[in-house]
Amino acid sequence: MFTETVKQLKPISSEERQFLDKVCGAMQDYFGDDQRRIDHALQVAAYTEQMLAFIEADAVLASSAAYLHDIGIHEAERVHGSNAGNWQEIEGPPIARQILQKLDAPPELVERVATLVGCHHTPNGDDSAEFRILWDADALVNFQEVAAKKGRGQMETILNNHMMTEPGFRMAQHLFL
Repeated sequence: MFTETVKQLKPISSEERQFLDKVCGAMQDYFGDDQRRIDHALQVAAYTEQMLAFIEADAVLASSAAYLHDIGIHEAERVHGSNAGNWQEIEGPPIARQILQKLDAPPELVERVATLVGCHHTPNGDDSAEFRILWDADALVNFQEVAAKKGRGQMETILNNHMMTEPGFRMAQHLFL
């Protein structure tokens, strides 16, 4: 069912943390007074970091994508009159690129984050551990609204069909069942 290697891994280094703090700050600056979007990104990043303790993945890539995954939401609303996932996937990557380039991120990181931002609403949008972590972390936050309206059996089915990583699945079980 799950493809990731699950084991205890090294924590994020202080240099990586400093960079991720800059990404987080840039995300907050971009969203301005939209506290709902900021809080969502912070929660997704927190779940991402928890999963990174058990899944072998590029922590900077996964966490940067977590902070920036919904960065296209305002532009999608402005241009398309909708914040639907497909519009976010179109409008988000250029903004993510711009933010990361201003932070002097390596070009490979910029492009990988843009790729993840550009498919974060598409199941199997990218065949990487970082994508699966982002998918599950976003779901953990989004399911908080859904779970209250569903019975246990319905939530079990949703989790069984949706979650992509074992740590994400276990966290969802703990939170929603």
